[in-house]
Amino acid sequence: QSIYQKIVVTKWKNDYWLYLNDNLQFSTFDEPLYHEVLVHPIMQLLNKPRKILILGGGDGCAARELLKYQTTEKITLVDLDKKLTDLFINEPILSSINSESLTNDKLTIINKDGFTFLEETNDFFDLIIVDLPDPRNVELSRLYSKEFYELCNIKLTPNGGMITQAGSPYYTPYAYQCIKKTMASANFTTLSLHNQILTMGEWGWIAGTKRKTSKEEIEKTLHKFDSNKIQTKWLNKEAMNLITSFGKEFYKKNLNDSIEVNQISNPVLYHYYNKGNWDTY
Repeated sequence: QSIYQKIVVTKWKNDYWLYLNDNLQFSTFDEPLYHEVLVHPIMQLLNKPRKILILGGGDGCAARELLKYQTTEKITLVDLDKKLTDLFINEPILSSINSESLTNDKLTIINKDGFTFLEETNDFFDLIIVDLPDPRNVELSRLYSKEFYELCNIKLTPNGGMITQAGSPYYTPYAYQCIKKTMASANFTTLSLHNQILTMGEWGWIAGTKRKTSKEEIEKTLHKFDSNKIQTKWLNKEAMNLITSFGKEFYKKNLNDSIEVNQISNPVLYHYYNKGNWDTY
């Protein structure tokens, strides 16, 4: 128990499961299905990012994927909870999951609120990865707000970009579309991604680039991914086609028309999230 959250790690057969405040964060059974999609598509979209910021990601798995690229020069990982990052540094079983990424010379850990860090830092980044808990309350919703994404945009280099985990496009469709609409309102060109994660259900991410381009051009770039150059456990060129493909929004008509932009002064996102369809899963 830290001052921020209850941290629980369980073991079942040969796999480990991480829960924060009783909410599953990942299982070693299938975590590459999450972390590979979080990292490799946006790395493919951008031009060899060198300086990278991770907000959240205290388990070190996103950092593990980034360190597969020789072009990665510096990773700054900002996670509020020192107890969490220490756990994934000092417990041998947990540090083996992230391939000891949190003690890599290229990585610096800062235990601080992500929003505050962005406001105060003088650094600029080629890529920002947002790997934070779901926006289930007002405080977490702040880290998915227009003001937050505008800060991210300011702190990115001209050809930079970002990606955020965005919950489920099917179990929380209003929240998912709200995040996409909010990021677009902060002047990002956005792309929706999704994948079936066995222990978590159908999950989604929103990628954004500062460069103005078309969805077709973005997808064309993604589909050039060569898994022979970057070692992955699941992601390959075929999978890149799948994660950008969505069917019709059969679950709600005119969904986008009714969605508001999430702002600190108008925190609609956590309401959308808490009205989700998790009981279906």
